[in-house]
Amino acid sequence: MKPKLVTVEWRDIIAYSDWTPLSDVKIPQFKTIGYLIKKDKEQVILAHTQDEKGEWFGFDVFPRGAVTSITYI
Repeated sequence: MKPKLVTVEWRDIIAYSDWTPLSDVKIPQFKTIGYLIKKDKEQVILAHTQDEKGEWFGFDVFPRGAVTSITYI
């Protein structure tokens, strides 16, 4: 199976240790583009580099609960 190119939208944890007011506290949302290597109930794994033997490297591993969407490009 050839991995498909996708955009993963995900949310991250953030901590404020300064004088940020509650009204400005937000959960950040990000987008990452890569080849979908694995997706199951626990994790989503993307890769961005493939060597001459076909092995994948440069992984981003997301806990499934942090992923808000996966869009095929």
